[in-house]
This record gives sequence, structure tokens and C-alpha cells, in this order.
Amino acid sequence: MIALDSQAVRLGATAADKTDAIRQVGQVLVEAGHIEPGYVDSLLAREKVANTFLGNGIAIPHGVPKDRGLIKKTGVAVLQIPAALEWNPGDRVHLVVGIAAKSDEHLQILSNLTDVLGDADEAARLAMTTDPKDIERRLSSGAAAAQRPVPQTQPEDFANFVDLAIAGPHGLHARPATTLVGIAKGFAATIRVRHGNRVGDAKSLIALLNLGVEGGATVRVMAVGPDADAALAALQEAITAGLGEEEEAAAGAAPFEQPPIAWEGRALIGVAASPGLALGPVWRYQRGKIVVAATARGPAAELIRLDRAIEAAKRELAELYQEVKTQAGVGKAAIFLAHAEFLEDLGLIETARTLIRDDARSAGYAWEQSYGQQAKTLAGQTDALLAARALDLRDVGRRVLRTLAERIEDAPQPPDTPVILVADELSPSDTARLDPALALGICTAGGGPTSHTAIIARSLGIPALVGAGDSVLDLADGTLCVLDGNSGTLVLAPTDGDQVCV
Repeated sequence: MIALDSQAVRLGATAADKTDAIRQVGQVLVEAGHIEPGYVDSLLAREKVANTFLGNGIAIPHGVPKDRGLIKKTGVAVLQIPAALEWNPGDRVHLVVGIAAKSDEHLQILSNLTDVLGDADEAARLAMTTDPKDIERRLSSGAAAAQRPVPQTQPEDFANFVDLAIAGPHGLHARPATTLVGIAKGFAATIRVRHGNRVGDAKSLIALLNLGVEGGATVRVMAVGPDADAALAALQEAITAGLGEEEEAAAGAAPFEQPPIAWEGRALIGVAASPGLALGPVWRYQRGKIVVAATARGPAAELIRLDRAIEAAKRELAELYQEVKTQAGVGKAAIFLAHAEFLEDLGLIETARTLIRDDARSAGYAWEQSYGQQAKTLAGQTDALLAARALDLRDVGRRVLRTLAERIEDAPQPPDTPVILVADELSPSDTARLDPALALGICTAGGGPTSHTAIIARSLGIPALVGAGDSVLDLADGTLCVLDGNSGTLVLAPTDGDQVCV
């Protein structure tokens, strides 16, 4: 995966207009050896048929597919305009991210961009920074790892340990971490995993995910206790074998190699997540608001309510696992085994129990606070794949919370006719429950192509694009659109010619 070089970042720029800004960022790509000079005209040509404004002061000009022959090597450049530039009426841009991509090598930077889009303060900081490495670190894969807070006190390493490389391309994300946790729980020994300055309990999925272990990284697996040697031997064997990732990688999504379509209508550009084309009216998917009481009189009764809600969620996930396994196979269904593992996390559960016992909080309030805090920590991971697990934890958290709710307000009533779903984000559970006959396509404002939601959409054969930006949420229900999951394009005003292509 490519990284943004700080030499391709231009700070403190001014531009007369959008065309001038695009030419400037194009020139940076030329000087960096990424493109032929003629590709700058391709950047301008794309702007005539697509809206490249993402939101939060960020635009991503990129060329039309037919001109990829002018790209020498995939690259990204950034033009910072502190004073802001009007991109479209009402859209002000501070960061112009020029993209020249031969394939999907730029997707990590796009995923990091969608993360910045959800953090207005971070976007504002990057718009004014005077250090190009700030932008380099924030938009490159694993970029801000150095900025993660280091615990003030760390447990010492056990004497019995083994150092192992995590071979999977996506690191220790939810599914391999779930496999590791399952093995560790089979032993009485205390088992820990160290990655850099962070140490986590090998029997806690959340603790492992918070280590932020990326593909190829080396971790130290440590054990102490009566069966420590056996535990290390079993974990070494499993990690060396890939923690079940090899089979999944072989079945993973290949690049969507479909002939590009030159759409005529105005378009929003996102990130391709599931291949295919769809034509239909959009419908805004919104979840109902779960309302819980803040306090309760009887802690004992609330503790019982919490335990019962967690057990009910486990049963639901077991049913969902079987459904997805039947539809899409064991690999895709394993997502929900990882979800169930969240509900075994003692730290997550004990935090909620403490709030119930010590602060007289209701089970619903305590659970919401506990999983919300953990999800926020996960979302802070700089690796996009690991940060995406915050959505999985929120999905699991809401599943329990619904059972503890006082009421659910404004729950949407989905239409009984085929639509293109538009949402801020869709959880894996939301996606798994979709009827492909009614869900023509999926378009989300945030998210990334490696999310569990994207994986499930691919398994169901539903075209999808992610990271389309907040402006997609302003589309009126019933607006006719074309969704191109091959290129990550949502055509907002498809012409007759566009409609014929679907």
C-alpha cells in the first residue's frame, strides 16, 4: 500500500479558483514523477462530470479512467489552502488531494480521508498545520502510530515468551484475533501479547484489537502458569499457520476489473466496495433512537437484566452466524463469531457492572457507556481496518441495548419496493439482514472497502460504494441514481444514456 510522501505536500498555497488549484496539485504529481503532464487535463476533465468534494474542507480530484496510460506510478499529492477556496457553491476546500491511481493502491489513503471527514477538529488542524509531515502521517497507512498515547505503566514481560510475525495482510483484525482468543481461553495460563509499547490480554478480543497490529508486524506472545508451555506451543502453531487467514484471503475480493464507464450525469465519487451496477431510487436508512433510563433503584435486578440481555444477544448472533454460513460460507459468517466474542470480554462487561453497582445506573445506561468508550478507543486506531472494528463493537453493543431499551424512537419503516440504500454507515448486522431483491445497492457516507459491511455486501451480490462523503446524506428519498460499485461512483442525475448502461 502506498504512503504519502511529505515532499508531495504543498503548504500555504493560494489558488485563483478550482481550476487553478487542480492544475497546482497536478503539477506536484508531475514533479514527483507520478504522471505525464497530460494527466493534469484528465483531472480537469473528471471535474466536469463528477463532484470530487468530500466534505469537511476536502476535495479529491482524480482523472478519468481512459487516461490511466498517462500515469507512471500510483501517487497522491496534497495542496493545502489555509484561506479556503470555493469548490462548488457553498463548498469550501482547504485540502486538495490529487490522486493518480493505476489500481486500488490509493484506497488506504482514501480510507484515512474518510476517517478525517468524521473529525471536524482534525480536518481543521490539518488545514492550518505548518508541518507537511502532519499531513503525511495522518493520510498514510499506519501513519499516526507515533501519536498514540503510550501507557504510563506497563506490565513486565513474562520470562516465557515467543516472538512471532503476524503474516496476514490485514494484521490482527477481528477474525484472526477471535481465533487467537479462542485458543488462549483453552488454557489456564495468563497469556499476554505485546506489540511495541502496548500489551494486551490474549483472552480479550478488545484488548488485542487495541494493540493495532498490522500485517507483517512482530508480536511477543507471553505466558505464565501451569500450562504456559503448552499454551505458547499452540499459539505459535496457530499464528504461524495464519490464524485461518489464508483461506479467507484466497476468497477475498479481487480488484473490480470491469471496463470503466464514462458516466454523463453529475456524480459523487466514493470507494468501490462491492462490484456491480444498480439503477433505482435512493432511500435514506436511519436507525431508530434507543432510549434507556439513566438510573435504577435496584442494582441486583439491573445486573440480572444485563446478563439476560447479553445472553439473548449471543443467541441472536448464533442464529445469524448459521444464516450467513448457509448463504456465504464459513469465512464470511466468522464475522459474527467475532461479534459474539465481544460479548465474552470481561473488561467490557465488568465496566458496565461497576456502573450498576457503584453508581446506581440502569443496565441500559451502564452498557451504553461501557461499549461506547471501548468503541471510541478502537476508532482511534490509525490502521483503517482495525479502526473499522469500532463499527462492529457498536453493532454488538446496540444489539444488547435494544433488549434493555425503555423504548425505540423514530424507527424507520423500510419500503417494500427496490431501492438504493443511502446511510451514514451500515453495520454488519444491518447488511446481513438485507433482502437483495429489495436492496439494489448500498452507498455510505463513511467506511472503507475492507469493512465487514463491505465483505457481507459482496457475499450477497449487492453493489456497494463507501466513503462517498456527507453530501450523499442530503439526497431526497426517491431521487433516481445509478450506483457503480465497480468504480465507486454514484451518478446523481443519470442521463438516458447512463440508464441504458445499467
